[in-house]
Amino acid sequence: MSRLNKEVMVDIPSSKFQTDIYEALKTWHKANPEASPLAHLQLFREAGLEQAGNAREITNRLLFKAIAALEVEHELEAKLLRKRFLDGLAMHVVANQLNMSEANAYRKQKEAIEQLARLLQAEEMAVRGKRWRALEARSELPAPTDLIGVDTPLRHVGEALTAPQPPWLVCIDGLGGIGKTALANALLRQPGILDCFVDIAWVSAKQQHFLPATGLAHIPAPVLQVDTLADLLLEQLGGNVSPALSPAQKMIALTELLKQAPYLVVIDNLETAVDYQALLPTLHKLAQPSKFLLTTRHSLRAHSDVFSLSLPELSPADTIRLLRHEAEGRGLAEVSRAPEAQLKSIHSVVGGNPLALKLVVGQMAVLSLPQVLDNLQQARGKTIDELYTFIYWQAWHMLPPAGQKALLMMPLAQDGALAQLAAVTQLDPVELGQALPRLVELSLLQVGGTLAERRYTIHRLTETFLLNEAIKWTPSA
Repeated sequence: MSRLNKEVMVDIPSSKFQTDIYEALKTWHKANPEASPLAHLQLFREAGLEQAGNAREITNRLLFKAIAALEVEHELEAKLLRKRFLDGLAMHVVANQLNMSEANAYRKQKEAIEQLARLLQAEEMAVRGKRWRALEARSELPAPTDLIGVDTPLRHVGEALTAPQPPWLVCIDGLGGIGKTALANALLRQPGILDCFVDIAWVSAKQQHFLPATGLAHIPAPVLQVDTLADLLLEQLGGNVSPALSPAQKMIALTELLKQAPYLVVIDNLETAVDYQALLPTLHKLAQPSKFLLTTRHSLRAHSDVFSLSLPELSPADTIRLLRHEAEGRGLAEVSRAPEAQLKSIHSVVGGNPLALKLVVGQMAVLSLPQVLDNLQQARGKTIDELYTFIYWQAWHMLPPAGQKALLMMPLAQDGALAQLAAVTQLDPVELGQALPRLVELSLLQVGGTLAERRYTIHRLTETFLLNEAIKWTPSA
């Protein structure tokens, strides 16, 4: 488990600052350096925006300003750096002019670079912190949270986002409540992500949300469309664009902005078919070098130019870790210290859906564990009914009858092959073949096994839902 926040994001080791500054000082008189050792700093980017120039010119302006600041409290060290690197004097000449031995001059140079590194590091952290606070202020970025069992997804999606080449569109898909938004939020707070982009925008397409303490709530917002997206992105990234421009002119301005430098755009909860089918062609046109990170319940694996990661439910071990952590945070000592066997019984009913697990922990503050699990199994109670509605209602009603029938039969064919699923559902092979991709697309069915034989599974919470609540939603119910 790791806490991913802005403090981690701005943490760059002092040793790296010292090494980079020394290398940058050595390039002071280099005619055409290919890159700057300080190019990864936000200070470098801002210096380039304030005044154009090549890598050496921007680096030298940044160093000159830093040495001037150093001189306020460390005049001798600043003078030594100027003579040695800006004036290009040999060290024995510098030592003679400063009336010290050459060995002492080298020691003093090392001290000067350490002091300069501390100064620049403090400035860099301040600039990045200011930049991050601005991002949080202008967007709907969620607060940081503790994550469990997501190290592998974080690494895979992070590598896709930071690569300076395709994929330009990256998608995190999965069942409702599985943690897609939390993962995307954590990615932005990882070291190195912010460094790869000029700026970041966060747009939410969420139409409803579920909070374990209060239940289901609808968000009065229009479906995200191309024109709306352009307005939101220009508001966050291009503040100088006139709101009086036509939609076509705004799209031109947005395209120019995202094409001239790499930006990262996060579109969270892209849930409806209208959303992603209408927006994907536009996102492809806007991407490169900018990148888009999407979170959705609809798998985009059918699109060859989209990197897709399906977020799995938590393992039994991670489920127990999350339950204990959530209980500790709520002050429920009896739950956090419960025997492992009792907590495993929760996984057998709920599986590893973080949202459902948090609901269970909250209800155990009032009800016994057997009563909470029985309520979930019987879909008893307003909050539990709303949980199932939040996670499954939209997907269930987007399924054709054959898809609903196949899903209803999955508890009898869990981890089964196609032949077993066909025998259990008694569906026509053509109907079943059409239903399976739709079930996978809606994150209701997971595909495993091997290339020689695929096997199909559902989340444990989905199984609990199918055995009770889904029957009420069928036309015959």
